[in-house]
Amino acid sequence: MTIASKANKRWTRPAFLAWAVLSLVFLVALAGCGPSERTFKDGLGNEFALKGTPKRIASLSPALTETVFALGLGDRMVGVSTYCNRPAEALEVEKIGDAYNINFEKLVALKPDLVLVAGTKDFESQAKKDMDRLGLPVYVSGPSTVAEVLADIENLAKVLGVEKAGKELVAKLQDQIDAATASSSGDGARPKVFVAIDPELWTVGPTSFISDVIRVAGGENVVGDVPDQYLQISMEDLLTKDPDVILIAVPEDQAQALMNRPGWESLRAVKEGKVSFVNPDLISRPGPGVAEGIAEVAAALAPSGK
Repeated sequence: MTIASKANKRWTRPAFLAWAVLSLVFLVALAGCGPSERTFKDGLGNEFALKGTPKRIASLSPALTETVFALGLGDRMVGVSTYCNRPAEALEVEKIGDAYNINFEKLVALKPDLVLVAGTKDFESQAKKDMDRLGLPVYVSGPSTVAEVLADIENLAKVLGVEKAGKELVAKLQDQIDAATASSSGDGARPKVFVAIDPELWTVGPTSFISDVIRVAGGENVVGDVPDQYLQISMEDLLTKDPDVILIAVPEDQAQALMNRPGWESLRAVKEGKVSFVNPDLISRPGPGVAEGIAEVAAALAPSGK
């Protein structure tokens, strides 16, 4: 018998089976070296899966875009909406339209591994449906209170793999809010506030995010007896409510039509000089900028001379 035939004889069936099993184990081990899939929940409690930590992020939400930059992850942004103007660095990122007019060709070409979308618990946004159709992982968020904003920031930070940075950012924002509202934390009567979000007397109802900003800042929405988040009132109704403070959340160059309305000069807040312009982006976007927005509102609510 030759040496070769002896070697072949030693290659028995049990040995072959052992080799096959070892090979299979090796292949499985190699497959496991790639990023494992993990399940997360977005801001609305929807579950979604990610393979690894998102490195290419697209955002159709100005608030969430601002959050990503505030977490120090601006370099991961590959696409943003046309409304994403904060911080200034967001203006340099590729534009992909907005939640209602998405440039799908450009979005897909950017190959995002996570898309950020604004939404609410009441209905599934079209943008969310579009992302699902394209097979893109999507994080939907729609905080309705300041407290929910802070919770959402921590949640998104966890999804993006920077949980510690999220906790630090929330602590910093809470400190800013506490400092801004320190003088209004007493048990005194809250000033009645009217917010003009349009020259045609459109305002916010008690269930709106802006209304919660007013509450946290120490005021009370004068329009507090309606179910609507946004509504238009008459000048007669505004005169009857006669707020202590008026906040104008439209650009100053667009507000003249509001101040020229018959009866405006008769409002107590106007007579007493308690009319202030506030940045609409800061008080209406449920993101990190809300701390600045609360500070602006708190300053407007402060008694004259303070």
